[in-house]
Amino acid sequence: MLVFLAESDQILNTAELGTKMNVSPKYLRKLAGPLEKANLIKSVQGIHGGYRIKKHPCEISLKMIFNAFDEDINLTNCFKIVKCSLFEDCVVRPLWEHLEKVLENEFFNLSIEDILLGKFNKIK
Repeated sequence: MLVFLAESDQILNTAELGTKMNVSPKYLRKLAGPLEKANLIKSVQGIHGGYRIKKHPCEISLKMIFNAFDEDINLTNCFKIVKCSLFEDCVVRPLWEHLEKVLENEFFNLSIEDILLGKFNKIK
């Protein structure tokens, strides 16, 4: 939804967005609430109303979007366990730690603008 709003840079209602995205307008209205509450989009009332992006696409990170929906991506729970009996000797833990850093430093920091420009294709 945010990518399409950023790409169009105009007010779009959920019917227009639904057609462009091949998604139900009802579903988009459900997405809009948390996005608006997080100040990522703005609703515009009236006959030509709809939604528009509220920030510049470079200012909206994937982390902000996940936060808007109270979503948390964790690859494993081993870092949240207070006392894991395998923690010190786990041979896989360094991999999980590395992947968590990749999520935090690369994935979550991607912006809507990065998506529009295809910058994610250049991550190695």
